[in-house]
Amino acid sequence: MSEPGGVRNPFESDGAAHRYAAARLYYHRSALDLAREQQEIGPVKLALDVGCGTGLSTRAVSDLAEHVVAVDASAAMLRAATRGARGARVGYLVAVAERIPLGHAVVDLATVGAAFHWFHQPSALAELARVLRGGATLVVYSDYLHGRLAGQPAFTTWLTESYVPRYPSPNRHAPFDPEAAQTAGFGQFNFGESEYAVPLTQAALADYLISQSNAEAAIASGQVSAEELREQIIAETAGFFAPDEAAEVIFGMRVWTAVRQA
Repeated sequence: MSEPGGVRNPFESDGAAHRYAAARLYYHRSALDLAREQQEIGPVKLALDVGCGTGLSTRAVSDLAEHVVAVDASAAMLRAATRGARGARVGYLVAVAERIPLGHAVVDLATVGAAFHWFHQPSALAELARVLRGGATLVVYSDYLHGRLAGQPAFTTWLTESYVPRYPSPNRHAPFDPEAAQTAGFGQFNFGESEYAVPLTQAALADYLISQSNAEAAIASGQVSAEELREQIIAETAGFFAPDEAAEVIFGMRVWTAVRQA
């Protein structure tokens, strides 16, 4: 499914959704904790989780809300979404960020985790401003692979000079556009960033890499199968891992918060 602005969704298939659900990291609660350091966010009645994917972000925001509406453009991702989020009744809907199926000024908190770069930002921000109550908070966040493996500088060289040039990322928008947010009706935004280390085995890292959009785009185009790409990654990263041992992979996290002006 192509989003407004010509950006194609690389997570439309059930295979892509399965790989995403199996390999992505649950950093979302930490992202919301960082957001709460920037902006006071208390328990709310209704939260909206946009671009919810397989439900990891929904699980995090459900800790802060009595009810959550979670939307995603990919029906396949929603089929894989986590059900029974803690502390909330969650409703999943197939919808794009530029056309949110909710009324005006009904949402107390909106979150977008690892998805904002797929949206046409002026349209999505206008929709978010429309559904949020005055004074409600928007939280936009994402994680990213730093390209560092503890004690293995050659891993960075392999990733940036060999792997990514073969499998480049598909077109995407900026992670967050402050000017577009202000135009849409949001006030001053806050930004925070941190990094964290995750112990991953070689197989787990390979699974993570094939869940990323560049890999999914290559798989969807027929350039390579998921199995072939996974085998390639394992063969090419063998020298960076001790047998049957995990290594610390460095990730980053970015968080923006903005308040809907009354």
